[in-house]
Amino acid sequence: MTGQDDLRGRPHTYLFKPGLWQADGVYYDTLEKPHLQTGELLIEHAPDAWTIDSRMNVTGQDRRDFVSRYTVTPFKEGVSYTEWKSHTGGPEPVFGLFVVVQESILMPWQSQSGKFWGQEVLSSVTPDLYLSRGFAFIQDRKAYSWAVKLARVAGGEGEDPAGGPCGSSPESPGSAGRQAGVGPEGPLDSPGDEASRGGPEPAPEAGAPQDGPRRGE
Repeated sequence: MTGQDDLRGRPHTYLFKPGLWQADGVYYDTLEKPHLQTGELLIEHAPDAWTIDSRMNVTGQDRRDFVSRYTVTPFKEGVSYTEWKSHTGGPEPVFGLFVVVQESILMPWQSQSGKFWGQEVLSSVTPDLYLSRGFAFIQDRKAYSWAVKLARVAGGEGEDPAGGPCGSSPESPGSAGRQAGVGPEGPLDSPGDEASRGGPEPAPEAGAPQDGPRRGE
């Protein structure tokens, strides 16, 4: 077992393999009101950086789509943690970690000033299914939380992240995938909250942790 394996000794698939993941679950606003949350995440690997492009949709939001990009430092062999950063048009950049602990990938994060902060936990159920659970705070006040399933829909053995066979050139690679994220990408302006607070957008998740990690999943 290496630092990047889950509890069963098998390598994690989310984040560690390029692929397209769909998110489906519940977003809880600052008033604890539930909203349907859906979206997609596209994970791509380059030699010097991994990226997660995500778009989350939350029903009841004035802005329906929340787009994020995470830039991840690739894990070193046998090391269980790495860093990531994101800036999706919120008031300030967001920085965080991915930390592998058996079947879970933990995703603590905070904004540059420390005003915005949160946590996402991505837990492996099967190689193609992860559960994302997380929250975001503005200082000492909860902004939102979420409970989302992340299902891998492309990027498995013999496929590229956009869903075509390896080496193929789909007409629109990742057209659906450059969308969702779970983690700190979630909007910090919650439905039913009249105050416009601003802040990082969805992440999870990564999965999951949402500018900071919905969605990861």
